[in-house]
Amino acid sequence: MGKIITIKNNKGGVGKSTLSKNIAHGLAMLDYKTALITSDAQNDSLILLGGWFEGGKGFKSFVQNGEDIKIKIRENLDYFPVETDIFGINLKNKIKKAFESLKNDYDFIIVDCAPVFNVLNDVILDITDEIIIPIKLDKLSTAGITRLIEKAEGKKITQIVPNLYRNTKISREYFNSLSNFFSNTGVILTTPIPESVIEEQLSEKGKTIWETQAKKAEELQNLYGEIIGGIING
Repeated sequence: MGKIITIKNNKGGVGKSTLSKNIAHGLAMLDYKTALITSDAQNDSLILLGGWFEGGKGFKSFVQNGEDIKIKIRENLDYFPVETDIFGINLKNKIKKAFESLKNDYDFIIVDCAPVFNVLNDVILDITDEIIIPIKLDKLSTAGITRLIEKAEGKKITQIVPNLYRNTKISREYFNSLSNFFSNTGVILTTPIPESVIEEQLSEKGKTIWETQAKKAEELQNLYGEIIGGIING
């Protein structure tokens, strides 16, 4: 039975889609059968992987009729495009059944969760096994994290990933503050992932962090490896 891992933050601009594509491809390269799904009809994760959704039937069709809408985007990695983020409340049980079928077919289902409140996201957060939260080390993100931990889904949070990190005094102070906050909670505060030109260049080419031999990418590959290790061994 597979596991659902949701990449979530209600704040935009923290690198959810980049984190999702790199985690999903990393798991696939380790021979885990992996599905990548978004709850955002823009399908940013697919674009970052070099693909494109022309429109038509997507995840809603899969939920309603079980139609095969997946896109093979890498070896061991299938992408499930979303044609709309509007799902009626009457589809809640069908969404749950759709994810149950995916758990029978895949080792890991990575969900790039859009920062919107809708039926699809409600169901995903209810049934997900783990939540990973990318954040920026600033006042708003840090305050948002502490509030999120207090909510019901806070119990499912396994990793907090400081992303797009700049090594400034303020960033270091926020990191130390979060380290203290999460000590002895079981939640892993990962090593920060630095803001990177090479990541931007790879995204422009529709590639992941694993698809380069550049020496400068090794640090990022190691950091993503730690996150993936936490998923596999969690």
